[in-house]
Amino acid sequence: MRILRLYIQDCGVFKSNLIDFTHDGKPQNLICLAGVNGSGKTTVMELIFSLISFLNPNFTLEDIYFDRLKSHILTRLNFARLDISVDDQILSIIWGTNVQKPDETDKNSITGRITIESQLCQDILDIERDFLKSYENNEVSALKEIMLREIIREQFKRKYKRNSHIKYSIPAKLKKQIQKYLSINIKKLSTFEAKKELPLVYFFNAHDREIHDIHYSSIPKDVQGYWLTHKYQPREDDIKKTLIYYDYAYPAEFEKLKSWINKHVLVDKSIEGIDRPNFEVIIRTQNGTTHGLELLSSGEESLLIVAIQCFLRASKNAVFTIDEVDQSLHPEFQEKMMMLLTQLQKDTDCQIIVSSHSEIIWRMFDSQGLIDLTSVVMT
Repeated sequence: MRILRLYIQDCGVFKSNLIDFTHDGKPQNLICLAGVNGSGKTTVMELIFSLISFLNPNFTLEDIYFDRLKSHILTRLNFARLDISVDDQILSIIWGTNVQKPDETDKNSITGRITIESQLCQDILDIERDFLKSYENNEVSALKEIMLREIIREQFKRKYKRNSHIKYSIPAKLKKQIQKYLSINIKKLSTFEAKKELPLVYFFNAHDREIHDIHYSSIPKDVQGYWLTHKYQPREDDIKKTLIYYDYAYPAEFEKLKSWINKHVLVDKSIEGIDRPNFEVIIRTQNGTTHGLELLSSGEESLLIVAIQCFLRASKNAVFTIDEVDQSLHPEFQEKMMMLLTQLQKDTDCQIIVSSHSEIIWRMFDSQGLIDLTSVVMT
């Protein structure tokens, strides 16, 4: 899978703009969205992630990621079209009503379209207004919140039980392949590497790259399901849980991961192993002392989270989007982050899209991989 182009109309700073992730017609594999604060970097990242979710023919409410702090990105724009390549065929995912003629780049090469009807926008707004953003919700019990979520989920399922809000114009062969991906029981795949070959868009937002000090009393299970899109969640995707589980369930893969982390990620420290009786990850420092993950600096946490989640999923079919990749990073660690991402891309042929307002990051990209959003929104 590859992200090719994103056309946006009337969304924040974007009035009618095309963001092209290709060069000479070929998708770029390592891309930086550069720009000052307010130039639309996060908007682009959220749109890519949200639109890709509609590729799922069995789309449900769980495919919509809500944010209590701001309205959903799809309710804040007039029109968007995302072009992606899947199995060497180009698909356009279309949201909203186009009031101006979009750029027709590679129009003849597009083999399928997914069009989302405008009614879904209103339904997302209703969910946010009636539940997620309501004042009363701050005072409801955890049990009542779960019950309300179940009610909303069932209402959504009944209304869209046949995906009536999405029109698929996809070649039958490609649609069948996408459905095959999404129906796979990942537990039945014979090898660890086979699991990594499935299409994936994994999104890191700018403010949740932290490690929570969670204590386990037994081996935590890292759920091995398959999702076409996934957004990093600190508690759900806790890397202590991941490392402990992989040491137990996939010892050979754990050793590969540990070796790669110690070589490319940590500075003057290393992952020594797992303290199995106490379910802790042991970090050894250069002077021989040891400590747990919770004593890493915020910059080290950010490096480790991105490195582990990407390493375990990277393949030619994976796309990683990392908003504000320089967040909480010292200039030396910014360079370290880009060095490890560059190495990962080279080793696995995945596509990596980062955003940054750091000139240190910008200088690590050639002109083909650097998109200056400040210039894009001013044209």
